[in-house]
Amino acid sequence: MLETLYKYANENSLAVKPGFKTKKIKYYISFSLCGDFIAFDMVEDDSNQPMCPDIGSLANGRTKSNIIAEKAEVILNLPQQQKDGTLIYKREEKQKFYMDALKEASEYDPLFKSAVIGFEKNADKIKETFKTLSKAKEGDILSIKVNGIPLESSSGYLEWWEDFRNRFNTPRSNTDKARCFITGKLTDPVKTVPPVQGLVSVGGHTKGDSFICFDKDAYQSYGFEQAANATVSEDAVTAVNAALSKLLKEAPPPLAGAKNIHWFSEQTENDVTEMLDFGLDITDTQINSSDQIEEDEQKVRKMFTALMNNSLPDMPQNRYYMMSLSGVNGRAMIRSFDEGTYDELCQNLRRWYDDISIYIPGYGYNYPKLFGMYSRLLKPQDGIGNIAERIKKELCGLSSQIIFAIMHDTVLPDSVAAKALSYIRSDMLSNRDENVKAPKFPDRIACQILKAWLNRKYRKQNKEEFLIMDKLNSQSPSKAYQAGRLMAEYAAIQTDALGDVNAGIVERYYTSACASPALVIGKLSTMSQYHLSKLKSEKRGLYEIHNKALEEISCMIGKELPKRFTLEQQSEFALGYYFQCSEIRSRKSKKAEE
Repeated sequence: MLETLYKYANENSLAVKPGFKTKKIKYYISFSLCGDFIAFDMVEDDSNQPMCPDIGSLANGRTKSNIIAEKAEVILNLPQQQKDGTLIYKREEKQKFYMDALKEASEYDPLFKSAVIGFEKNADKIKETFKTLSKAKEGDILSIKVNGIPLESSSGYLEWWEDFRNRFNTPRSNTDKARCFITGKLTDPVKTVPPVQGLVSVGGHTKGDSFICFDKDAYQSYGFEQAANATVSEDAVTAVNAALSKLLKEAPPPLAGAKNIHWFSEQTENDVTEMLDFGLDITDTQINSSDQIEEDEQKVRKMFTALMNNSLPDMPQNRYYMMSLSGVNGRAMIRSFDEGTYDELCQNLRRWYDDISIYIPGYGYNYPKLFGMYSRLLKPQDGIGNIAERIKKELCGLSSQIIFAIMHDTVLPDSVAAKALSYIRSDMLSNRDENVKAPKFPDRIACQILKAWLNRKYRKQNKEEFLIMDKLNSQSPSKAYQAGRLMAEYAAIQTDALGDVNAGIVERYYTSACASPALVIGKLSTMSQYHLSKLKSEKRGLYEIHNKALEEISCMIGKELPKRFTLEQQSEFALGYYFQCSEIRSRKSKKAEE
């Protein structure tokens, strides 16, 4: 894993020289060549994050700081107000270190000399001007410009900087060298590994999170301390951190409390993982539309079409790598790591879309995003609440299992079906739109989850005859599927005979019919006779349609139903109900058109 990140950094020219780090600079203190203070130049572009000298964790102490780019409270030695109103200066030693370093560098670079003169001539003026800036904060990163040139972009100080930072590294003998876990070469191991930025939104620390760390006795062995337990060279770990930072920055929004990053062993224009949330949440009609949309979205839609048509170029040598990361107490936690070939990835993504596809009459196929699917796996509760936070709390352990199943075309966990069924039952019992004169549909996305779960399980068990189609399958051998169709027909008969009622068949009997069909379906059959007789006398056409459908479904079920349905059968029941409701709606639409 570390080796692949190291290669990715080198192939994409991300590896930077040790001792440097990107900094998000907020203001530049601008001086003239003769050291006159000009102004504070605010950086409007948040993407401006130049490489600046950095001494790592040493800057976290009380006596040392970074040079050139550092917090305003350090450079300006800003006081802190106590509860009793007194002001104390806690950053004097750090500011002295900062100024002493600038003076040393000024012997090598004339721009630094101008900066030193500027601070000596205008220290009070600079501090007072900073206080007048309306949006300035003590924690903002400041840097220095001389004659419009940022100091970090100069090259004259680099020779001095290498010597300066080496003073803080304990010299090692050849016997102290160890083999780097990343490159495999003998190296001087770093004592502490610099943190990785980009995990703040998933529990990470603002100062970054350690990717490799050993700070507990239980994590150490053979007397080694800290990073010596997993030796890495400074050059290699700097490259790995640069790769991680870039990938985290480009990652899609967090899902279930984690960020998902990916990369390839070979660059490709057809990065199918741009659909990393595994869905577009639009229909196939919209995918193929000629409407003007953003270029990036159009690219993803075209790639999706190519993926489904199996027209992407073969890349048997290319491999993908995927990692799920979050931050915990200043440490980067790897929730999952996955890899495979590019061709397998395309094949498995195509199978996933096939498994979740359900045809919507008049619209086409819809491919929901993972976020939308996860929202159907939450526990039923009053009120919606913050969906993202609920997903983070309730599904953080399940998300990696679902993603693994998608990437490798394996069976989804059974808990996925149980949660989707719970959502459907809760949704079916909720208040429905009074203007809709038809049986209430089970939630489509929840049904797509059940369809994917069932089909993957049945393929593994070689039960091809029980696979769920993307449309109504009137010849399905599943009694549970046919029982779901039967109940949908009973509900439609009641609605056609009596109109909308406060508590109909669905609200009163759906849950029990889904679990114990033998006890409920017979009762519903008896009740429907009254409704059918009413239709026969008042709406002869509807009577004949419903009666024909009941005969067809009853023949498929046979003489008896099981007393109880398994989890698989409950899922089939829900899907049978859904597809029959869709069929009933199509019948009515067709009749209305005629």
